Amino acid sequence: MWNFGKLSLQLNRSDISYVKFIMEGYDGLGIVTTTDPYAAQATVTYPMSRKQSLLALLDALVREGVIKEVNES
Repeated sequence: MWNFGKLSLQLNRSDISYVKFIMEGYDGLGIVTTTDPYAAQATVTYPMSRKQSLLALLDALVREGVIKEVNES
């Protein structure tokens, strides 16, 4: 049985496509769904087995200034 987690992201509106593109490059790391394009909010659904790798990538994107905030759903 697969266990999945969800994280909510607050992005810069201009970076929504960039974040989706980066996530697609990491096969199986997670799926980004835009929940509110005007408020630049998205959700990442990910396999729990990949959580540490995902958090490392998201941390790098926060340091880059692309992601403003990450919250566990």
